[in-house]
Amino acid sequence: MSLFVGEDDDTETELLAQTEAHVEVPVQELERSLPTTALEPDVSELPEPIKLSLPLKYQREIVSDLLAKDALLILGKGLGWEIIVANILYILNLSNLKDKLPNPPANRKSLLILLNANEVENHKIAADLLELQASMTVVGGESTVVDKRRQIYQKGGVVSITSRILVVDLLSEVLKPEEINGLFVLHAERIKETSNESFIVNLYRDQNEWGFIKAFSDDPESFTGFTPLASRLRHLKLSNTLLWPRFHVDVIESLSFRHKKFHRDLKTVNEINIKLSYKMTRIQSALLTCIEQCLKELIRHCQSLSTDYWDIENLYDPDFVHRIRNSLESHWHRLTQTPKSLVYDLGFLKGLLSSLLTRDSLTFYQIVQSAVDGNLRRSVNTSGTMNLTSMSPWLNSDVAPTITSYAKERALGMSKYVGSDGVESVEYNLEPLPKWIELNKLLKEIGPNSRILVMASDRMVVEELQCLIQKFIMTGEINSRSYMVSKLRGYLMWKELSKLRRQLSNDVNDDEQDDIVVSKTFKRSRENASIRRRTRGASSVANVNRLYSVDDSDRNPESADIDTAVLEKLELENQENEPKEFSKAHVKQEPNENELEDDDLIIIDEQRYTIEVQSFNSKTDDTLLNEFKPTHIIFYEPNLSFIRRVENYQGVHFNEPAKVYMMFYGTSAEEQSSLVQMKKEKEAFTRLIREKANLSKHFETKEDTKFTITKKHVVNTRIAGGQRFQTEDDEFRVIVDVREFNSSLPNLLYRVGSKVIPCMLTIGDYILTPKICVERKAIPDLIASFQSGRLYNQCEQMSRYYELPVLLIEFDEEKSFSFEPFSESRTRPGAPVSNNTNRFLQDHIQNKITMLLISFPKLKIIWSSSPYQTAQIFIELKAGEEAPDITSAINKGLNSDESPALYNEGAIDLLQSIPGINASNFHLIMNRVRNIEEMVKLTKQDFCDILGEENGAKAYNFINRSVRP
Repeated sequence: MSLFVGEDDDTETELLAQTEAHVEVPVQELERSLPTTALEPDVSELPEPIKLSLPLKYQREIVSDLLAKDALLILGKGLGWEIIVANILYILNLSNLKDKLPNPPANRKSLLILLNANEVENHKIAADLLELQASMTVVGGESTVVDKRRQIYQKGGVVSITSRILVVDLLSEVLKPEEINGLFVLHAERIKETSNESFIVNLYRDQNEWGFIKAFSDDPESFTGFTPLASRLRHLKLSNTLLWPRFHVDVIESLSFRHKKFHRDLKTVNEINIKLSYKMTRIQSALLTCIEQCLKELIRHCQSLSTDYWDIENLYDPDFVHRIRNSLESHWHRLTQTPKSLVYDLGFLKGLLSSLLTRDSLTFYQIVQSAVDGNLRRSVNTSGTMNLTSMSPWLNSDVAPTITSYAKERALGMSKYVGSDGVESVEYNLEPLPKWIELNKLLKEIGPNSRILVMASDRMVVEELQCLIQKFIMTGEINSRSYMVSKLRGYLMWKELSKLRRQLSNDVNDDEQDDIVVSKTFKRSRENASIRRRTRGASSVANVNRLYSVDDSDRNPESADIDTAVLEKLELENQENEPKEFSKAHVKQEPNENELEDDDLIIIDEQRYTIEVQSFNSKTDDTLLNEFKPTHIIFYEPNLSFIRRVENYQGVHFNEPAKVYMMFYGTSAEEQSSLVQMKKEKEAFTRLIREKANLSKHFETKEDTKFTITKKHVVNTRIAGGQRFQTEDDEFRVIVDVREFNSSLPNLLYRVGSKVIPCMLTIGDYILTPKICVERKAIPDLIASFQSGRLYNQCEQMSRYYELPVLLIEFDEEKSFSFEPFSESRTRPGAPVSNNTNRFLQDHIQNKITMLLISFPKLKIIWSSSPYQTAQIFIELKAGEEAPDITSAINKGLNSDESPALYNEGAIDLLQSIPGINASNFHLIMNRVRNIEEMVKLTKQDFCDILGEENGAKAYNFINRSVRP
């Protein structure tokens, strides 16, 4: 199967044709008038024709469809959604839709809100609008004050804004929903029921039924789960969907430029199938075997949790390990150390498989050796004995020595050669990547006077190619040998750092070891059973001895030593072969006119050659192609999104198409990953097409958007104890700190019927009543607050100004409701945590919480398993209570005369300094006396009645002790 495919599958095309009700609106009609929205707002006639910047037919068809109706557009990767969004914004911004307000400003344009656009996307859309002689205002961060934002809204036009700022402005009525003509929601695949974008759509639709909503996505694979399309449409308040995959008829026609009369007869796409070296093939095979064994062992330990997805065939899915971890997340606290280690091993081995094909042999050996060193350090006890069961399971497999031995052989294996003087010498293998050799041939074939664009996967590969191409420009040859010799010095530095790290780790006494129980999958079976019984663990020891070189005096792993004589000889030869004019070669950075990532942009220009090396970046690829205008494009690694963008570029520049070279390792993980990526996108679109065909009409009212938790379930109309009488119609007001709108809780409070009022609070995150102040802490925030001491200060402030301070500890609904997340948050991401470490960290957090409660006896703690439960708890706490005062909540903690502290902190500190009075009983004294003067007049019996016999006697004796000179 070709990597550069046309993707014109007949089955999908027929299926799409049956379900896609395509509305064809000629471009000429757009020049005369605009289609109306669903509720037909008044549209004034345009003074002049509309000129669009859409070169391809399918782009114009998409714009016509989106102008005709509100819809969710799901586009294939790399098909250029940015220019489509810019043109629709331009057209609707010119429409001058009449406001529904009583007295609209005379010069006000349509106000179009763009959501979910990042910095680079904002720049691209603004550049496309600038070509159409239009502009866009970007509002982001805290730099734009409220008054400035209000002026921007009143002026109208296209405004790109973050979701958090917009939802705060809508709730605080800086911007009213009736003033918004339309919402443009990007990255619709991220929309969830609790997201801020869903919150904004609800606020918008509750008060504005005539405005339009248009949503966009170019990631069909993210539409997963049960009825994903129907769920997104419900969250976005939409009823229409536009599906435009690569195999859409109009897309195929637009990108098939073979029929153009200007097309040359030369082949414009060349696939270069590169064969892996023998050692790379052996390592790849061993890695795949290790991954398969880890999967089998994981299934054995988690039989009730495993799914059909846990299969080696899905390995090339980019989210393979992530999806396995997600399926185990809610049960993570119940798992033993073995399955946890297996999950971490899967992630490491998958990364190692990628590094084999992208990193040079010396770097790959360092990665492997670092993993081996780390495991051995963890397995050696302070007594010097080795606990093999605490090692990563993959290192106990039969094929693990194959990986380590061939990794070392590729980089630092010795081979003999006869020099020019006839003397036999030895040198290191320093095996180059096969792609370097093919790239050298390809650059020679292309020749000078060409604009060559080389695309790679990441910045490390880009920097590597920069050095190699630099040498090619000056010498006409990619001297990979010289490059590898130059990296040997870096290897020596890494080796010294590893040795220093081992010495430091040996100084730390760490005798906690957890046994990892593995099955026969990871055990050798060379000896018979009787021998194994007599020498228990001998097979594992033999296995480890093949992985490491363990010395009796120092049981530490040793990476391969470098023969300094050989190294100096290699460096001398390298200097002799280096051309004198090499220093004239230069690397220059392109000026940062488009806010591109300069670190990834490398231009090498030496008279005859213009070569640009850059990493794949779907946000800047279009700009790169249009500005650089390459004559030759080299895919150092396949990338589906950039393939599509090149197809778009070729479709526009069909009279002078660039020649494309696709480099990939045949029968490798790289080739399989590319094919799987295309296959999964097709399958995702096929599922969406079928779901769209079966979608039913959805009708709802404003009440339907609310959750089942309503006020009538918690409101108690009984007047008891002097509480205020409440009915279901009474307003449930909650004051929320504006910084809390990054969480989903304000959205849920609105959905259960509370009025959410955003304010800049000095004390607390949520003010439920005049007495109740809540400080919300998610697990990572709680850990950070304990470490910095910030939580103590926050609890101290709440205790000063509120009668009932509350600490809300909110867990992630997708994770286990246990202390397990605490320990996971305290360790390095991606590293396994032993059971003993887990228990230690959990006890540490519990001790911290206990000390906090001792310091603040009035403090209450709410444990919530999810934001949904938190919303229900808040409603129950507010039942029968007064609504909080906004002015009072804002002024508390500002040290103003209007908001005095609830207690005299100086007097409290004085109380706690008296023997017998501490943080747990000082409030008993405060409830009995009004001031210090009354306290010192108490009798000994009074003190004993309040504080108890022992503490009362201590306090009385201290106060009434006579001091003689």
